[in-house]
Amino acid sequence: MNDASEECARDSLSMPTTDESAAEMKSRPTRQLMGRLVYAASGVSLLSIIGQLTVVASIPLLTRLYSPSDFGVFTIYLGIVNILAAAAALRLNVSLYVVGEQAYAAFKLVIVTIASTSMLTAGAGVLLASSAPERLLALVYLVPIGMATTGIVDALNCWSLSRGRLRDFAIGRLVAPVFMALSQVSFGLLQWGGDSMVLAHILSQLVLIGFLSIRVFTWNEVCRVTRVPWKDLMAVARGEYKFPLFDLPGTILNFGIINLPAILIGSLFGTSMAGHFGVAARLFSSPISLVALPLSNVFVSEATKGNERCKSEHSYKSGVFLVLLAGALITLPALAIGAAAPYFVGPLLGPDWISTGNLMTALALTGAAQALSTPVQEVPSLLRRQGLGLIIDSVRALLVFAPILLGVYGKWDPLHIIYAMSAGGAIGYLLRTAVSLLLLRGASNRNGVAAPKPVHHLGLIRTETGEVA
Repeated sequence: MNDASEECARDSLSMPTTDESAAEMKSRPTRQLMGRLVYAASGVSLLSIIGQLTVVASIPLLTRLYSPSDFGVFTIYLGIVNILAAAAALRLNVSLYVVGEQAYAAFKLVIVTIASTSMLTAGAGVLLASSAPERLLALVYLVPIGMATTGIVDALNCWSLSRGRLRDFAIGRLVAPVFMALSQVSFGLLQWGGDSMVLAHILSQLVLIGFLSIRVFTWNEVCRVTRVPWKDLMAVARGEYKFPLFDLPGTILNFGIINLPAILIGSLFGTSMAGHFGVAARLFSSPISLVALPLSNVFVSEATKGNERCKSEHSYKSGVFLVLLAGALITLPALAIGAAAPYFVGPLLGPDWISTGNLMTALALTGAAQALSTPVQEVPSLLRRQGLGLIIDSVRALLVFAPILLGVYGKWDPLHIIYAMSAGGAIGYLLRTAVSLLLLRGASNRNGVAAPKPVHHLGLIRTETGEVA
């Protein structure tokens, strides 16, 4: 066993006895690592399962309380909010993992940045209100609020993971989707109108902000954040300039790939088609949220453990294991559900939603590939390869949006456009998975190289449903 492997073993295990074979000594760290990953992932996933099952269980009721057009407005709102929330903190929220003793200054900088960008968005919305369609006019005022609340949730989630508060993070994954689903059902029963779906999302984010703030911050820590001098904020901003410069464009591309198709479909084919698309995507995002996103969270958390010399080796093993686990638990079932969707969606959701089944079949390709990619989606940023990540995301964006543009130009059937878009998206996700694993492999082969500091962005893990991981 080489020196790095021996050091890793001493960190996570007791010293082996003289009776153990060399093979057993070598395999023990790997078995210990995999067991820890499964235990951590199961803990996060259990609460996620409860939350996401609540969302899935509410869909048949919601489709009878709200029209496809109402769902279309909600889907367009979430798409816009998810993209804007990715830019709300200018990706400085990920600096919470790397700033060390300047964490309080970094957190204050993130909050100030979110407030500034949200106010700029609100001002732009007021200027553009006169040109907004009447059906979407309310979104002009609701989107900046949703952007700010979602951005703050992202920051609190990053803070929770950076402090090792995985349990609080997991409980938050239960709180937000359950509260949103129950609120949407309640507002629907009260007949408050389609915009109440948007209001329920904003309220769920406010509840999650309150919960995480109480759980992960003490009053003394709140005071420390508020008392940070402005010069320290500027020092953090100067030191972490690569995140806004390189990571932000890639993140916006990521969110665009996930959310812009629904917005474009709504603008090209109407809010009803956007509603069908949103429900189909929502039914696929739930299984991905159940397992793949917690696996990504566990990967980030695992990367912070151990000494610097063994992190890279463990990160590669963790990445391969989690990708295979996501493939077995999500990818194969997603493909099977997509194939069967046209036969059960109509009876399940009601006669107005038969088209949703066909869209689910089309989106099965992207959903299955996304499940494989999600556990290792942060690797380029983890390894400080933001430039390479931006190139990969640009290629993925081209694979997704080129079929849409070609389809509109060629006057294809909307379903055929969505099939082509989904196939392009699947190829892009598979490409990103392969590159991430190759990067991890290269890092694991370099002995003595300090391991990358983990970062985590929750924008990609926020899907069309708006649930925040």
